[in-house]
Amino acid sequence: MLDHYSQQLFLLDNPVVWAILLDGVVCHSLLIRFCIFERRDQRWFDLTQYWLTGIKQMLTALPLLGLLGTITGLMHTFITMSKGGGLALQELITGGLGDALFTTQLGLVLVVPGLVLVGLLHHQRRNWLIRAAHEVID
Repeated sequence: MLDHYSQQLFLLDNPVVWAILLDGVVCHSLLIRFCIFERRDQRWFDLTQYWLTGIKQMLTALPLLGLLGTITGLMHTFITMSKGGGLALQELITGGLGDALFTTQLGLVLVVPGLVLVGLLHHQRRNWLIRAAHEVID
């Protein structure tokens, strides 16, 4: 099992993979902080108001970065094919295709839970507003 993962380490040589991972970690850590760990008060509401647009933009970038990685991997594959005189360099070609598919998958896998957490955060903000308005009325 460990040997299988060590064969896949070439995927981490791609700077697009690191950009996707960094973007995903920032988005998810902020969302988890706001949805789970922060106390629901006026400061929380203001912080979520401040960060929500940026978080949505960073989440939007995840599949686009995945697409960028796809294009980069395919370009690498075709350049390798043209320099290698056809399909003689199968390992390099499959590496480029693996890179292309991995970045697409990574971008999509990271955006879906982020969108779910954004929905949860919107729900929590709406509930907080209702409770805050209800407290003022009472």
